[in-house]
Amino acid sequence: MQYSSSRRRAFTLVELLVVIGIIALLISILLPSLSRAREQAKRVQCASNMRQIGLAVLGYNNENKGWFPRASADAGNGFSNDDWIFWDPGRAPIRDQGALVKFLGDKFFVEAHYRCPSDDVTAHTVYPYSYSMNELMGGLLFATNPGSDLHVRIKNTQIKRPAEKIMFVDESSTTIDDGCWAPQHYATDGRNIISNRHDKTAEKSNDPHAGNGNALFADQHVEFTDRYNSVKIEYWDPAN
Repeated sequence: MQYSSSRRRAFTLVELLVVIGIIALLISILLPSLSRAREQAKRVQCASNMRQIGLAVLGYNNENKGWFPRASADAGNGFSNDDWIFWDPGRAPIRDQGALVKFLGDKFFVEAHYRCPSDDVTAHTVYPYSYSMNELMGGLLFATNPGSDLHVRIKNTQIKRPAEKIMFVDESSTTIDDGCWAPQHYATDGRNIISNRHDKTAEKSNDPHAGNGNALFADQHVEFTDRYNSVKIEYWDPAN
């Protein structure tokens, strides 16, 4: 009786190198797409955070006859009980303070609500969060006279064309230094601008034309909006 035998053919070195080359090529093609998809997911989470903040502001409006909480800025007078977020340089957050805490559905302050998942807040100089509020809606106190206003906070009914007015921004990590967004200052100090971290590989420029970022508008919608809108008066002045 004869037995037939077959020998398994092995890869040659050339064929193995070709396979490795194809795999490497596929990885190089797929990785950017996976990275973009990951960043898109973080952008959506960031927008979700801002929507929650918007709903909390609405809750505050309803409980305070339409008034907005104060923009949170360190002007030398520390934390105001009406500041939208507790923030005071050199002090840890007091977890049951901040005007929006009670409206966020949590018993205590939750830092994740105030941080964009793509923002490395450890790189910030002072302010450990990602979002800031339009000071022309929330107002700002004088440092030397805490009982008076530098900018008077307003009621939600005083905003003209609320669907076009930015209330909060996911601010650039290169410019953010408090919870107060002062867009009118951009022309003089180059600061107070929307982050483009979801649109660019890195925030290398404060150029207002460089990309898009998340913004919460006064009618409660969140939009991945043109960065340039943050420095145009018709998008930030509630009386315009």
